[in-house]
Amino acid sequence: MRCHSLLIFLGLGSLSTATLDPCTSNTPNKCPATYNCSATKVSKAIQAAECSHNTRTSSTQTFAVFVTDHQYDSSHGAPYGTCSAYTCISPTTAEMGSTDDDCWTFFWSGTGEENGVGTNCIEDPETGECGCENSDGTFVAGSDSCT
Repeated sequence: MRCHSLLIFLGLGSLSTATLDPCTSNTPNKCPATYNCSATKVSKAIQAAECSHNTRTSSTQTFAVFVTDHQYDSSHGAPYGTCSAYTCISPTTAEMGSTDDDCWTFFWSGTGEENGVGTNCIEDPETGECGCENSDGTFVAGSDSCT
């Protein structure tokens, strides 16, 4: 129970600046080997689905890199980890690194290896019910049209 409460607390705090805007493509199991800038926003202990479904920056977000934190593997909505959001030019296919099962890169610029978000829905950490979160951090169960 403590772990779930911590996840809700951490998730709500990091989502207060998130906006529903799903990525257009993704590259599973790879992080960029080359970055054209530093991360604009880093959010810890969030679902990969939150990283792929929400932009986290006030400027135009171009890509985000998610790295799994396995301490949350048994929680609803796993995988959880660190989402680093970027606003610079996205890495090209040639700039992506070697295979890394704990890494996932999401693109809003359409340069990923696979189309779409690549993840499941954002889940309520307590119940596992699908939904979305408004920009103020309020989780809306059963919805996919948060603001």
